[in-house]
Amino acid sequence: KMAQIPNIADLTINPVEVQDISQAIAQKLWQNEQFKKLFNVVDGISKKTQILLDATSGRAGWKATGCAAVASGGMDIKMTELFWDTVTIEDTLEICQSDLDNNFKLLVRANSKDKFEDLRYQEAINVFVTARVREFIMQAYERLIFLGDTDAGNTSDGGYVKDAVNIKFYNSVDGFFKQMFAGVQAGTTARTTIAKNTLATKALQIAITDAEAFAVVKGLYDNAPDVVKLDPTAYIYVTPRIYNGYKNYLATNTLSGGGLSAMTVDGVTNVAYMGVPVYTSLFVGKTILEDFELTDGGSPEVLTYNLPHRGYMATPDIVSVATLSDEDIKSLEQFYEQKDRKSFIRFDFDLDVKVLRPELISVAY
Repeated sequence: KMAQIPNIADLTINPVEVQDISQAIAQKLWQNEQFKKLFNVVDGISKKTQILLDATSGRAGWKATGCAAVASGGMDIKMTELFWDTVTIEDTLEICQSDLDNNFKLLVRANSKDKFEDLRYQEAINVFVTARVREFIMQAYERLIFLGDTDAGNTSDGGYVKDAVNIKFYNSVDGFFKQMFAGVQAGTTARTTIAKNTLATKALQIAITDAEAFAVVKGLYDNAPDVVKLDPTAYIYVTPRIYNGYKNYLATNTLSGGGLSAMTVDGVTNVAYMGVPVYTSLFVGKTILEDFELTDGGSPEVLTYNLPHRGYMATPDIVSVATLSDEDIKSLEQFYEQKDRKSFIRFDFDLDVKVLRPELISVAY
């Protein structure tokens, strides 16, 4: 007999089950192989935790000239510091009865190996809640880690976040790209300029050619320090149109052999340049195009994308993310409001993002 679609008025998830869901979400997030390739996750971090960076430099070793001890003065052992300063991100997901009726069966089938008919009532609820909350939380993490900007403003206020998008989705932390751009402005980080980003219309901006995409990837590699090029964990990260254009370029322009255009990582063959894997994110690329735009302030007004093409080359140890715990979400609670016929799932987590060595980053925009 087919299980009946549950009514959320009867939804009862006890604290133990809520904890199980939070752990499943965190494990899915921090054990995600794509995330692990891109950045280092530091857990157990609370506010104002010190980060020590070894800035030792110089050289040692002179020829001995007799009994007197040699002291060249060339060794400079020096430590510098940064501080993790995590912020708490929170939100509440509202699920109404009609959404549950329309989407429940589809979500269960997509997120469970069992047939819907064989799922027990509570198992079905947990699968649904886990799938929906996990999706939103993972997108929140990825959006803030890469695109967070504490100075974000709406387009009409001189910023670049569309007026229809609340800047609170972005201004909690400074993400990787914001910090990398600051490194370029400070003269610390090497930049490859993407000319298409500055063109006068969205159509012109987005039409990047395969050769231009290849030039971006090559520029990121060429501008990276040797220590990064030689690191086996190094990678190149670009927005989707650069990634796809680069792949198209490889299909029509054969590069040298020896694994220079393909790289096997954990048994999976990835696109590569000079043996360095090239990654992308559909979510980040889609978010840039959907949420960001600039105005020329003219009449008629012309709107353009804000840096639709971006990329960087780094290692996971250079770009790091801090959280209180990589085992579970800090808080996850569920309750039902009979008057509104809605179920509420509330979560919060701690987060900070750091580019630890901007001088070892190569960035393109």
